[in-house]
This record gives sequence, structure tokens and C-alpha cells, in this order.
Amino acid sequence: MTATWEFNKADPSSVRIGVTQRDQFNNDDVGLAEALVREVIQNSSDAGSEDAPVKVSFRLKTLSSDQSSQLDGRFQDLLPHLKACGLGVPEEDLTRVLVIEDYNTRGLTGSFVELDKGNFDNFWRAVGESEKTGQKGGRWGLGKLVYSSSSKISTFFGLTVRSNDSGPSVMGQAVLKNHSIDNVFFPAHGFWFDGRSDNGLQLQLPVQNIKEVAQFKALFGVERTDQKGLSVAIPYLIDSITDATILAGVVNNYYFPILAGRLEVEVGDVLVNSATFMDVAANVGKTGPSVPFEFVNEISNGLGSQEVTEALATIGDTRLSSQHLSTEQVETMKAAFSGGGLVHLRVPVVLKPKGNTEKTGKIDLFVRALAEEEAPFSLFARGPITLPGERHFAGAVARGAMIANDDVVAEFLGDAENPAHTAWNSNAEKLNANWDHPKKTLSAIRQSLRDLYNMIADQKETQDDDALIDFFSIADKAQASTGKKKRIKKPTVDIEPREAAIRIRPVTGGFEILSGPGAQKWTFPKRIRVRMAYDMIGADPFKRVSVFDFDLNNTKKLTFETTNGEIKIAKANILFFDVTEADFLLKASGFDVQRDLIVDARAS
Repeated sequence: MTATWEFNKADPSSVRIGVTQRDQFNNDDVGLAEALVREVIQNSSDAGSEDAPVKVSFRLKTLSSDQSSQLDGRFQDLLPHLKACGLGVPEEDLTRVLVIEDYNTRGLTGSFVELDKGNFDNFWRAVGESEKTGQKGGRWGLGKLVYSSSSKISTFFGLTVRSNDSGPSVMGQAVLKNHSIDNVFFPAHGFWFDGRSDNGLQLQLPVQNIKEVAQFKALFGVERTDQKGLSVAIPYLIDSITDATILAGVVNNYYFPILAGRLEVEVGDVLVNSATFMDVAANVGKTGPSVPFEFVNEISNGLGSQEVTEALATIGDTRLSSQHLSTEQVETMKAAFSGGGLVHLRVPVVLKPKGNTEKTGKIDLFVRALAEEEAPFSLFARGPITLPGERHFAGAVARGAMIANDDVVAEFLGDAENPAHTAWNSNAEKLNANWDHPKKTLSAIRQSLRDLYNMIADQKETQDDDALIDFFSIADKAQASTGKKKRIKKPTVDIEPREAAIRIRPVTGGFEILSGPGAQKWTFPKRIRVRMAYDMIGADPFKRVSVFDFDLNNTKKLTFETTNGEIKIAKANILFFDVTEADFLLKASGFDVQRDLIVDARAS
């Protein structure tokens, strides 16, 4: 048969499950183009072989008038479903498509005709399910939503070549809404396919007809011939995805594996590999904090070096401290740090899988003092994935990195990641289902970089008696004289510096409340009272707050994410953050970006 678009009929008496997770891949932390890059390269890295670096190619193509007509014709069967969901094939002068192809990978392995939870089955037929473990990136089975989210009609195609296949196989998918046509109900997911399996499961089968596959490749510009791997084609590409945004996503998110020589990426005519990276990065706009690529390159080289200090005891049950090292090791690292050298410490971590014996993995920690005019920086990475949302080195006057390349630790941290793979969450369902005492272990890993820094960086307070003399000295003309002034000895007052337990960090459309060093001295649980108001001139904003400004009870507009704590709404502008550990975080978003938000947080 000729390939066609088709949706299975839905039982109207069944619970309707909508596609509601798209915002997890298009938000203030990660834009859609960046999320697409992260998801594509993560999946390709998971399917990579160890023989050669994974290579991923992104190519934008603008179709001719004739090609646009051919593309429109491929969606005639889909039009009624698009219309039922408020969509339609765009009428554009310039129709753009994006083709993404990976090489030195295995393709979508597994059966076409069985629900075997293989790569083909999980990629096309599962949402919210994943069989990935160890260093493999995905855990939620949601990331593939970025493919359909990148299309104006929420569709994409996939062509795969696998070992022992006679040729390429192609299938398409539309991810719309639950909908009905003439009182017939359909789920959100539909397929472009060629027949169904005859084993009773009636599974959609990919197109393998040589002529039809060739036409598909010619239309989209797919270059794969017999090389194993996956090619994804996204029609009617949304306007915000361009060569520039893709290249920025590559440079700002995958600098670590590229510099380490484990990944190559091609965006249009630009090749990004370990040899070209620095030149390419110099011409790419930054989408987040500036990354010191020279430091990252130093770390990449350090991972393969034999010059590493090995901790003598495991962390996990306890956090890293001087008791995990010999006195000589600590002093040697202090001397290296104060001399501007790169400190590299490898720390064993004890992990406790549920129903299994303890396992020991390792993490690598790197710290280097700042040179003149350098800015602080931290990198947290699990295998090739960097996690920009991890901020447990904030405030350190240094550059640092925590790298988890070990399979056991990578599996543990993978279970803790959010769907967008930008941060770890100690309350993650898989983490608590698969591991014993995961919160304590995660805290030890997260804080290990800060703990190492605190151990080797001698932070001394200095006193300048005349620092504020221009502001607070008052000349007494009656006592002025032209003679020799009498020197008065100033008393020395030693004041123990107070360590902040709560830190407030503004972010776009909201704020973050993070733990400070002083929180280590708290007794838990502890309650933090948080007040919010929009700033105003000539009045106390907290006394003039209005429900027309915002209401914390309105969860449609405002969102809150917590680590090691829970929130309770007290008033329209006041909440209580009940924290259970010294490593806590509250992130709030959804506030008016056009107004200045004032936040007050105090422990009670």
C-alpha cells in the first residue's frame, strides 16, 4: 500500500491523556532550539559506537515552489485532523525543513512488529517511558516531544538504517491534541506508515518501498545511504530555529564532549570538532553565562591524565571533608590551588541500589583559583550532558567542575534529572524508586565541589581601617592646627564574619532561594517565610501589595520548583518554605517581567 496518515480510534469512555509536557522543553532556562539540540545530540550519543566519535549533522533547507507543493501533498490525509486541532498546512512563500542525521551510531534497533521496548518501539510508540540506564541521557521518554514541537504542524519523520536491514525504513508521526471528527474520537498521536503487522497487534509498519523512500530522501535532502543511524526530518520548521540558534545551542551545551574529542557536529557548512571549536565559539552569540572554554579544555585533558589525587574514603553517607584525605594530600592541594594550578581530586562514591548490594563509583572534581580579571565558573556534567541548572558552586571565587563519567554514578544522577536534563531533583520519582537514601547521596555529590573548595581555599578576612573614611569622617575645624598631629592608636576589633544561610538570586520572571554556608548550622526541619511584592516609589511595596498584581494561589500563572523542601501558601504574596536539609532550593517563575519584583526571605 501507499503510505498514509492514520490515527487509531479512541474509546470515548477512556480517560483522555493530553500532551501537556511541551513547556518543559521551551522555558526561561532552555529555549526550544536549545532543547532540540540537547535532545538530538543526547539521543545520538546514547546510540553511539565506541569505534569513532559520534557525528551529528543539522541542515536547513528552503524548498522550491514545486517541492513545497510535493510536501503539501504528503499531508492531505492529515488535514482533517489538523483542522480539528485548530491547525493547518501553512501557506508560506518560503517553506523550510530541517534534516538532522547522526553517524557512527546504531539506528533505531529492535523489532518493527513487537512491543519489545527496543529503541524503535520506544522512539515511536512510547511516551513517558524509557529503558535507558547508566550514562545514557534519557530517563523520562519525553524528550522526543521537541521534534514535533519544532514543526508548525506538530509532525516529524524518521528514517533509520540498521545492521542486517535490506535498506532504509521511514515512518512519520503527528503529535496533536485529543480530538474528534464527526463524533469519532482520536488520540493525540497519529502515524504516517505503510500497513500494519499481521501478528494480532496491528502495529504500524515503516515504509520500506525503494521508490517511496527515494522520493522522501530527495524531497527533504536526506543524505544517508547505507550508513547506520537515524535521520529526522521536520517539515514547516518554526521561525525561531535557525542555523545561528542551532550553532549557539551546540557551542553552549556540548562544549565538553566536543573538546574531549567524543563528538563532532555539523551545522550547515560549519564543522564543530575539537580542532575548530575555539574558532567557532569565538563567533557564536552566548545564550547563558560565559563559558571559559580554555578551562573546559584543561579539564578534558585532565580526565585522561595520571596526575590525580585519589580520596581515601567514600562519600555518599557523608559529605566530602578533610577526613577523606591525608594531611599531606590536603596541604599539597592547598599549595597547588594558591599557586594557580589545577587541582584534580577523584572521589569514590558509595551507592545503594534498592534490593541490591552496595556499589562504588567515582566522580572527578577540578578546582582552580581565579587569575586576574577571570570570572567564576562551574561545570556539572554527567557523561556528555552538562547541567546548567546546577548552581552549587555559586559564590566560590574560583573555577570548578564536577564530572561524573562513571557508569554507576551516571545512572544514579540520570535518575535524578528533570525531563530537560538541566538539573537534579532529590524528589525525582525514579531516584527514590531505584535507590536507598538517595537524598543524602545526591547532596554529597552536589556539594562535593564546594566542599573541596572550602577545604583548600584559605579565605581570610582583611580589614582596611580607612576604607570608608571619605563617607564617615567629619572635619572638626575647632581642633584643626598646623602643628604636628598626635597619632591615636586605633583599637583592633575582631568581628567573626556571619555566614549567610539564605541567598536570594533574581532570574527572569521570578527568583531563586538557595542555601548558603550558614544553613549547615541549622537544625532541621526549618521554616523560611518568603514575601513577594512588585516595587513602587514612595511606599512600602509589601504593605501595598494587591491581588491584581499576583496571587500565589493562581498556579496557572505562577510555578514553583523545590529541592529538599515543600511550600505552603499563607497569603496572596506570602509563602512558607519548609526545608528538610541544608542543601535546599526554591525556584519561582511566572511573574511580570516588566516589573521589579522584591523578595524577602527570613528563617523563623
